[in-house]
Amino acid sequence: MRRIAFALVAGLAAQAATAQVRTPEFTRAEFVFNEEHNLRSRVIAQVLLIATGHQTSVPTENLGLRTFEAIKRFQEQNGIWPDGVLNKSTHDRLFATAAPMMTMWDFKLLEHPSRGRPIWVPQGLSLRPLTNKSGLAFEDSLARLIVRYNYFPSINVALVYSDTLERKRRNRYAINYSVIKDEWFVISATSSSGKDEYLRYHQDGDGVLGFSLFWDNAKGNVGGERIAILMSASLGSVMNGRPMVEPPGASQAAARVATTPPLQVPVPAQPVARENAPVPSALPPVATAPPAPAPPAAPKAEENGISTGSGFFVDTNGNFITNAHVIKDCKFVVVKLNDSKSPHNARVAATDSSNDLALLAIEDAKGGRFAPIRTGTRLGESVAAFGYPHADILASSGNFTLGNITALSGLGDDSRYYQISTPVQQGNSGGPLLDSYGNAVGVVAAKLNVLKVALASGDFPQNINFAIKSTMLATFLESNQIAIQPGTTTGAKLDPADLADSAKAMSGFVACQ
Repeated sequence: MRRIAFALVAGLAAQAATAQVRTPEFTRAEFVFNEEHNLRSRVIAQVLLIATGHQTSVPTENLGLRTFEAIKRFQEQNGIWPDGVLNKSTHDRLFATAAPMMTMWDFKLLEHPSRGRPIWVPQGLSLRPLTNKSGLAFEDSLARLIVRYNYFPSINVALVYSDTLERKRRNRYAINYSVIKDEWFVISATSSSGKDEYLRYHQDGDGVLGFSLFWDNAKGNVGGERIAILMSASLGSVMNGRPMVEPPGASQAAARVATTPPLQVPVPAQPVARENAPVPSALPPVATAPPAPAPPAAPKAEENGISTGSGFFVDTNGNFITNAHVIKDCKFVVVKLNDSKSPHNARVAATDSSNDLALLAIEDAKGGRFAPIRTGTRLGESVAAFGYPHADILASSGNFTLGNITALSGLGDDSRYYQISTPVQQGNSGGPLLDSYGNAVGVVAAKLNVLKVALASGDFPQNINFAIKSTMLATFLESNQIAIQPGTTTGAKLDPADLADSAKAMSGFVACQ
């Protein structure tokens, strides 16, 4: 949060204040951006760059250096020639990459009930309204995000600013950034417990109008920083007369994605198991599976480009979860279940490459066992993994291992992941991480490459593996209109053998080509 706080707030000033490096490359990109795209297209492109995490400044009417560099970074990370030009291939890929976040957030233009000024407010994430005598308020069902759109009458913005700063400091908040000018202010702060806040307020008549945004990454990363940028841009626009547009609808993004080819080079925030993936210098990902056969009688993977992994059901309607990298670029997907039947055909219903999740629909496998979803796993809690590692040499009936939650975040304090000691191997990707009651608390995703780390550091790491948190899974399912089946921790814990039987019944072996 602190790392991006300055960029987030600095973006509130016009990009024109930044000295432009007018190279021939920038001049060409500027011409295409300003002349070949209308205002809405230019602003929406920047909104999508914010959604993907490549731009940390508010949208502006014309191309600025920050947006130019953001486009280049996006192109470079997505296999497009990085010239900074917003061409059709860049535009289409941007829609496809940003769609999961925009659909999850589902921004709506909401007016303040007494002032009538509309701003962007996220209405996804199963947000529910809260009582707020000062305006509007919403909270998501997992307590990851709270939004308040307030108006305080008969008060000066400078007084609100100084009083808020003093109260935050008194309560031992870390002030990441604060600024006041032109009758508005911004404060970005983090509490001693790690919860983040972003406040922006303007003088509006004899009172103060603005919003307060609170998010808790420990309960699930919903992109609070990016939501803050977009809400800040919309409020700044309505109060200062800068260009802003209505939020792009989820249906619009989905329609665009449907005609867009799959991403060629996704941008993982965490090393994940991925077949033929590029290898970072220190902590490379492992392959989804070694050369391995698909379901029985199929040729070897190395001969037909078959990718394999694991997955599990999340309800009785045939909705099945795996990792996005397991089914990346595949035209055909099948899932072999423990029902003694032939492999079931599966349809890719949704993917989120940024968070490495994929939803498969298996129409002829309804009514069976599934994993309820539980959030709030504790450090040190016992967990188990089930999957189909090394399917070419190990048991085809699956592999069950036990371990613990060893850290509540992944590499670089990535709050989307748990670090686990549960042994996993190539092919475990996408399988369930279960608590002692049979609830899914995560999705197995990655492991460190022991040899690479040993060569770099001289030390052999042991059992350092990673799973995507169930909060991310819950968000992904909510954004795709899949009802979450909540887990419980009542009753007796399952014996490991009973837990293994339950895990096996809800899981499946994924193969695709």
